[in-house]
Amino acid sequence: MTELTEPHDNEVTDSDAETASRLWERIVPMFSLLEGRLDHTLKRRHGIGLGQLMALGALAREHPGSVSVSGLARRLGVSVSAASRMLAQLERTGRAVRVAWPCDRRAGRATVTETGLDLWNRACHTLHRELSLSLGTLRFDERYAHLVARLCRTEADQDPSAE
Repeated sequence: MTELTEPHDNEVTDSDAETASRLWERIVPMFSLLEGRLDHTLKRRHGIGLGQLMALGALAREHPGSVSVSGLARRLGVSVSAASRMLAQLERTGRAVRVAWPCDRRAGRATVTETGLDLWNRACHTLHRELSLSLGTLRFDERYAHLVARLCRTEADQDPSAE
């Protein structure tokens, strides 16, 4: 039996792959650390976790419009079922509502409520402040310093013609 495969012309060297792998091995724990800190702070100060706040933010950015569950899932990088669970929780707390799409009653769309919009406006300031503080602290942690430096580059840092 003949295998039908494409030739592998990728220019990635073993050295590049090793560097990318090591970078990934550092990103994952840093992300988990940041996610845990942000989630804890947001729950304590605003009564909402990071995942739900990100869903609320996606709805708030569409306000006064609405978003399909699959559209929300794409924006958040999660499965449709995970997005649906987040929306259900936001609905239970009065922060979002789902409405049937007029053309197709099976297709639902979600929109943020005024309560949800108010929460987003308050909590996103906390999110940005805490993320900046955390990244500022991690900038001095030898395990994460180079990652934070890469993440926090400004456009001027990346564009040599900006000078």
